Amino acid sequence: MKVTCPTCDGPPSDADVLAYRCSRCGAGLESTAHRSVESFESAILRDRGPVWRYERLLPLGGDAMLDDPLPARPARSRALEERTGAAEVWLVDATTLGTGTFKDYEAAVIAAMAAELGVERASVHSTGNTALAYLHYARRAGRSCAAYVPADNLSKLGAYESTAAFPVIAVDADYADVSSLAKSDAAASGRTHLAPMAWKLEGKAAIGYAIQEFCPDVDVIVQTVAGGYGPLGFEVAFRRLREIGETRGVAGRRRYALYQAGDSATLARAWVEGIDELSGDDLQLPERPFEPTLQSTNPLATLPELRRGLPGGSTITPVPTDEVEAAADLVTSILGEHGIRIDYAREKSAVISIAGVLASRWASTERIAIVVSGSAPFTAPGRATVERTIGAR
Repeated sequence: MKVTCPTCDGPPSDADVLAYRCSRCGAGLESTAHRSVESFESAILRDRGPVWRYERLLPLGGDAMLDDPLPARPARSRALEERTGAAEVWLVDATTLGTGTFKDYEAAVIAAMAAELGVERASVHSTGNTALAYLHYARRAGRSCAAYVPADNLSKLGAYESTAAFPVIAVDADYADVSSLAKSDAAASGRTHLAPMAWKLEGKAAIGYAIQEFCPDVDVIVQTVAGGYGPLGFEVAFRRLREIGETRGVAGRRRYALYQAGDSATLARAWVEGIDELSGDDLQLPERPFEPTLQSTNPLATLPELRRGLPGGSTITPVPTDEVEAAADLVTSILGEHGIRIDYAREKSAVISIAGVLASRWASTERIAIVVSGSAPFTAPGRATVERTIGAR
């Protein structure tokens, strides 16, 4: 594991690495992987998949057993250029990995981390996409993983069959209580809860590296956000690139145009109103806070990080539900022209951001990279079997 504490002597413990924080002094750990890299070009493993082609910049030991097929190059969309007036619009497809969603990026890295640390029994809680991604990559890494999923959301898993090594545990509770119930049950079952923020960002950093590799001249990065982990992960990549001397193009200058579903626009409202911190009472949730595009409690932790980490000029904008619905067919058609197929009924993320782009004003000189973070078509309809149900509602 290529991480160290910036203030303490001696290697961090496995528990510290899992939390990405030093238990002796409280400082956040730092990746040392990139310190031996001479240049970004030399770090790229061009015969590898979308995450592991940047393995030399990851704080892992080097066993890329979770590799995926080679990435598709970002596609330039003339249709979106005509509709926006921007100089260039690039589509960065983030739906090509194991389970077809953006969550695969973090799941692949976290599963590899768990394997390297010797974590045998892990757990994750989510409303659907994250659970499938973690189950998929944990299986590939040879780690047992339990997925805690709200009972209202079991259909998001399709016909997934729960097993002893990879059980699905339904949480029959109000949305606000799902996380605490899942964590306490996992601890009682001897499972290690995965998905600490820093490791989630390590996986998403791969998108930042991909933008720098394939379309480095863009100056605006677009993505739909719920909790905001995506751009925070991209910034991990750009910070490391600057540290190894890579400052050309987007690594040296960029802003973010982020979009959020209008019925769950906690981050967008806070951003516009200049709010720096949120409490639980500030969360704006849709009437049924269980997908297809969920606003979670993550903004309580991520808003301060976004304030500190995003470049000047970055925006977070709400997109009304009716505008998303009206743009669905057009967006699906435009993406389809470039071989990007999305399942709008399962995940509206890609349509939210592109609907926002179409409703925004763009300078004729701007070059835009849109991270398509929806879901590839889902082919396992049905309702997952569960090992058991916890909670009572």
